[in-house]
Amino acid sequence: MPLRSGTAASLARPRWLSLLSMIALLGVGIVVARLEAAETTPKRRILTTFAPIHSWALNVAGEDATVELLLPGDVGPHDFQLRPQDLRKIRQADLLIANGLGMEGWLEKAIQGNAKESARKIVRTSDGLKGELIYHLPTLSLDPATARKGGHDHGHDHDHEAAGEAPNPHVWLDPIYAQHAVTNIINALSQADPAHAGGYKERGLAYIGRLQQLDRDIKTRLTGITNRTIVTYHDAFPYFCRRYAIDLAGVVEEVPSVEPSPKYLAGLSAVVRARGVRVIFTEPQFNPRLVRQISRDLKIRFAELDVLETGQPGPLFYEEGMRRNLQALDTSLR
Repeated sequence: MPLRSGTAASLARPRWLSLLSMIALLGVGIVVARLEAAETTPKRRILTTFAPIHSWALNVAGEDATVELLLPGDVGPHDFQLRPQDLRKIRQADLLIANGLGMEGWLEKAIQGNAKESARKIVRTSDGLKGELIYHLPTLSLDPATARKGGHDHGHDHDHEAAGEAPNPHVWLDPIYAQHAVTNIINALSQADPAHAGGYKERGLAYIGRLQQLDRDIKTRLTGITNRTIVTYHDAFPYFCRRYAIDLAGVVEEVPSVEPSPKYLAGLSAVVRARGVRVIFTEPQFNPRLVRQISRDLKIRFAELDVLETGQPGPLFYEEGMRRNLQALDTSLR
């Protein structure tokens, strides 16, 4: 008896089902193989020197690379001393991201013996800022009319490098220069890890957008403040002051970690009185005793500005720290 059409179809169906099952299994196998390959391919190891750079790198790297902070959160780059385990981390890193400009002098000494390998993997976020750098401390001037705005000579009249002068390294406290630094990080990670270059660029540009908003917010909040003359604890804020038209009249410690002389403090006090300085800033990394005494003697406010060299690291570290500084300035100067 001949088979009916329905019976033939029912016999053919298992063959098609078997073929479809094989295709599905093959597809699953390919996906699993790719996932296993991704898991066995080690992520790039990124080592950053201190907290702001760590924050920037985290935002660019996302899940595509491992980002580690070399310095403990409570130790600043000025005071850090390399330990044997730190040298191992440096050797094992695929990229080492630093500020440069002499900020990590201990690092420069450590890599001198292996210059070729270090040159291949070290990234300095300040590279490309040569024409923007500041070289001099604020000039203590009793005459507000002749005092330089921001207290700095940008020095276009001679070659500072040829003269052996060191630039001020605190460029990260200017959000525009922070965007420059993040761009350097995007480029470095993309070159070191081309397979994830698209992700680095996408996340990096999104983060730069947030830094652009930070810059706009600072400008907006400081608009309308008429008395913009301040004294800071160290010479850490010249780039910030120049960017936002803050007049930096002087600093408490002319040389970091060196107690200022009575003569220097007398000159600083005279500047504060002559120029109508209303607030003097300390830093959370240092004992505020001296600043409190000056503020009592001169009957002016004291507040805190954070240089962001230490603190609890994380992806929001830089933005939150800069916004705290903005709040301190806005409150103190109004």
